[in-house]
Amino acid sequence: MNQSYKLAIIKKISFLLLFGGSCFAQTDSISNLYHKKYDDKISVQVFALNTSNSFTIQYAKEKLDVEMLPNLKTTFNLGVQYDIIAFSFGFASEILAENKDNKGAKMRTFSFTALPGRWMQRVDYYYQKGITLKSPENSVYFQRLKTLKLGGNTSYFFNKRFSYAATSFQNAKQLKSAGTFAAMLSYYYTEINGENEPDIGENSYFFNVALSPTYYYNWVIGKNFLVSGGFSFGAGATVNTSEHKSSTIAMVQASSLVSLGYNSDRFYGGINNKILVSSHEETSNVTIDDTMNYSTIFVGYRFDAPSFLEREKQRIKKHF
Repeated sequence: MNQSYKLAIIKKISFLLLFGGSCFAQTDSISNLYHKKYDDKISVQVFALNTSNSFTIQYAKEKLDVEMLPNLKTTFNLGVQYDIIAFSFGFASEILAENKDNKGAKMRTFSFTALPGRWMQRVDYYYQKGITLKSPENSVYFQRLKTLKLGGNTSYFFNKRFSYAATSFQNAKQLKSAGTFAAMLSYYYTEINGENEPDIGENSYFFNVALSPTYYYNWVIGKNFLVSGGFSFGAGATVNTSEHKSSTIAMVQASSLVSLGYNSDRFYGGINNKILVSSHEETSNVTIDDTMNYSTIFVGYRFDAPSFLEREKQRIKKHF
């Protein structure tokens, strides 16, 4: 196989990954009375994201709760979406009052979302450095204590009249109110790294997998205004590994979503809040709650996509 032929195959595979979902999962989105897509637009948004991955360790016998709280919570973010693909990245800045006086603290975030048809694939990355351990009697800041979370979820939405993309106001708009049940499989790897802190001196690793029935509803309250909500409750398992032991334990998981905002053909903006809580009992005495919280205020604008992207997308459609 010559080099030029290999490059042609790689190019075709790359574009299939980007646009294949929209080709194979074509719906009557243009004539659909319930939602409208903006597949020929590039959506760009800036937003402030108040987010954190916090932990609560509950010691039943001692009747003691210890919280692990990151010292930076608010990040500046940039998000981009074209067709079925969206991604965003952000970092914490000391410009914000909440982030000041947090010596050595850092936070980085990244997310990727694909929405082919009624499927949704999301990947998240969170890095935190600078954690406070807080109990009712005491509070200690560990500058070198770090956490890392990498994972995401795969969902399928049963009602084609419902648009999950519309809940983020990026490249879709819900025209008539609709709700749906969904099935969500979530999976996250979490690392708590304390090896550089003399008072901790070790690392802990968690891998969570859970299956959760979910319900969402998009309520159109005006021509360009939408209120969205959703919740899930499920169960799964956690593999917990430290330097001293490894165990597999049961886990319950719940999540909620609330968003509201304005969405025209060009401009959009609003607020969005999501919470994901995982609770697992490590022993008969210790329970660990892992909470991810996202609170967002965002504004965005849709630009016409470059002609070469549209030409390539149409070319691929002709082959399928």
